[in-house]
Amino acid sequence: MSYYPSNHQNSDYGAPFAPPNNQGYYPPGGFNLPQSPGNPPPIPSYSYPASNYQPHPPLPPFHNGYAPTYLPPPASQSHGGYTPGPPPSQSTYPGVSYQTPQYSHYQNQASIIQYRNTPVPAPVGYDLPPLGDIAAGYDPSMDIDKIRKATKGIGTDETALIAVLAHLGSLPIASLSAAFKARTGKTLVEVLDSETSGYFGETLHGLVQGPLWHDAELARSAIQGAGTDELLLTEVIADLTPSDRQNLFMAYRMRYGRDLQADIRNDLSAKTERLFTMMISSNPPPDNVAVNFQQVEHDVKALYKAGQGKIGTDEITFCDIIINRSKPHLAALCDAYGRKYKSLTKVIKSEFSGHMRQTLLFILEGAKPKHSMEFGPGVWRDAKMLEKSMKGLGTKDKQLVRRIIRYHWDRPRFEAIKAAYQKKYRKSLEGRIAGETSGDYKKLLVAIVKGI
Repeated sequence: MSYYPSNHQNSDYGAPFAPPNNQGYYPPGGFNLPQSPGNPPPIPSYSYPASNYQPHPPLPPFHNGYAPTYLPPPASQSHGGYTPGPPPSQSTYPGVSYQTPQYSHYQNQASIIQYRNTPVPAPVGYDLPPLGDIAAGYDPSMDIDKIRKATKGIGTDETALIAVLAHLGSLPIASLSAAFKARTGKTLVEVLDSETSGYFGETLHGLVQGPLWHDAELARSAIQGAGTDELLLTEVIADLTPSDRQNLFMAYRMRYGRDLQADIRNDLSAKTERLFTMMISSNPPPDNVAVNFQQVEHDVKALYKAGQGKIGTDEITFCDIIINRSKPHLAALCDAYGRKYKSLTKVIKSEFSGHMRQTLLFILEGAKPKHSMEFGPGVWRDAKMLEKSMKGLGTKDKQLVRRIIRYHWDRPRFEAIKAAYQKKYRKSLEGRIAGETSGDYKKLLVAIVKGI
């Protein structure tokens, strides 16, 4: 998908705007901010380089507390390996070819929502099964028999569990969990938790919960007990759309009987509390809205005055701009600020410390123009986050597990992450994980990464 519209023309901004090649996000010279309001620069199309990818339209806001109106997924969109409507053509990423598995349309009996670009059953209460045949084309009966056989009697057949669970997308996982409870009177999570342990068990636990309920659990673990895991909270919340956040808030309330927004505010203090309150309350323009380059120029000046241009730092101005702008806007802002002053990420590293620095960099690096045209927004950052889980002495297994599970649901995007990892570190993600883990835990993670 081209970053530039077909009608780009030479203008008053210096060098002509030629379409970028596969090596860059912007044309040579970058964006020249407008000298004449009548001739805006070309508008970025901020999406993954797969020809069949279209962002899901935002869901309507909540009314009367927690009662969203759910929309079916668009007929042409592929998520997590399961395809509503006619199967799309093959999706191709740089250096990788990924064929979406063939499945038939979703059934009307179940409410399907989009959460982090992945179809999931609408949250109807923790441990309550979704209604209807939510994963048409998938029959969980044989997999239930295999799981029961693998967990029956003395010992557990871990290899059989890997073969059943590692390749399933979000809707089949939900269908399997619902059917398992109906047939056995136990939840799949309960059975697997009792039969497995260690990071192998933790990985299976996250898998069978699916994307939405797993995120609700991660958010709870980030703020439960002494202290707060701000990095985990950032990873769960920072990239969510407003509709994603609403569904996460609903799932959290249904599972824990608590308000996630209130829990976050009560667990933090001072400027960190303000930062996260801004994140969970933000409503930036959708990424398909045209970038206002006059606003970009205004933000460049505001950030300079809030940081480099004064003694001390106006942290809230930085938070306001970085949190409340769309990804295309932030991409243009990084480019414009870097050409006029210096790298915006370097400014944040010098002006901030601790959790604020960590969170602002996470958001900004998910929108930076570098490699975004080649791999998609945030893909390069997420490849780096996986490496950070394994770098140095010892493996940060909890980080590795949650990142692999969270990233893998959106399978086309995960294939792009694997390609970005290969390009940056000159080795495959599967090989790197295999070298850092062992036993059934290794086999499970490698199987998830391979998707087979």
